[in-house]
Amino acid sequence: MTLQKIRSKDEILDDSSFAFPRIILPEAKSVFSSRAARLRQLAEDNPLRDYLLLIAVITEAQAEVVTRYALPEVSEERIESSQKYGMPALQPATIERDPVWLKILADILQYLVQADSVPEVAVTVAQAMLKQIDDEPAALEAIADRVLADEDADPAMAPVIMAALQVYWTQLAIDLGEDNLPVVQKESGVCPCCGSLPVSSVVQIGANQGIRYLSCSLCSTLWHMVRVVCSTCLSTKDISYYHLEGQSEAIKAEACPSCHSYRKIFYQEKDLNVDPIADDLATLQLDILMADEGLERSSGNPFLWQAAEVGEEE
Repeated sequence: MTLQKIRSKDEILDDSSFAFPRIILPEAKSVFSSRAARLRQLAEDNPLRDYLLLIAVITEAQAEVVTRYALPEVSEERIESSQKYGMPALQPATIERDPVWLKILADILQYLVQADSVPEVAVTVAQAMLKQIDDEPAALEAIADRVLADEDADPAMAPVIMAALQVYWTQLAIDLGEDNLPVVQKESGVCPCCGSLPVSSVVQIGANQGIRYLSCSLCSTLWHMVRVVCSTCLSTKDISYYHLEGQSEAIKAEACPSCHSYRKIFYQEKDLNVDPIADDLATLQLDILMADEGLERSSGNPFLWQAAEVGEEE
């Protein structure tokens, strides 16, 4: 009988010998078309059925418009600096946003107006926003700034604006390319491409069997994060998992007692079709459970927004 040495937790966490991609860039239309299909699947018998179907239409519009417009190239100086210091090259706060994003927004809004079974109130909002693009683009730019800063925004307008910004930054990430990605020096809770927070994480199957990736809420990039590590504070102490009784174990909440926060984690081995944004949006009951446990979400869903408080600057 041969005895095998049991590695310590630190050795496992520090192990970088496995050959798997640390960063996975999005695949243009498929990231949005797959999400739309998942949203329609999840809408069945879901208390949020109507809203999930509306977001499915918006996501279908994203799939139609992504890569439609040419975006400005990222400067060589920015790429070199990103690689030198291991920093995201596409941070919204430091990179100029081209007005072409408003064309993307207009196309998504037109799709909404023309789509079947879209609630009348959503069509009315879309038509008003289309007029605003022509008459008051600066107002929409201001709302986009609030959305990117994760500040309160008009809950009727913010999801569509976020959808356009997702398309814009997803294309930026694709155009950046693997050769220009920064070298990831350590575990990070922010996207290595744009610096945004993840919406959730997914444990994959196939070539990346058992590998956990965080999913960017903005540019759709996936990046590796060791499992059983808090994606907010990086603690490994007493991480626990919650799921709804009687519901699929493909969907859990990973909770950290150190920072009193949680983020959802999805397992492809339990459900191949899990999507980091769609499944998060469709499982608000799990968020209620976590709130009852006294835990806070580490970051929000890009399609759920709170209204700005009265008196705040628009």
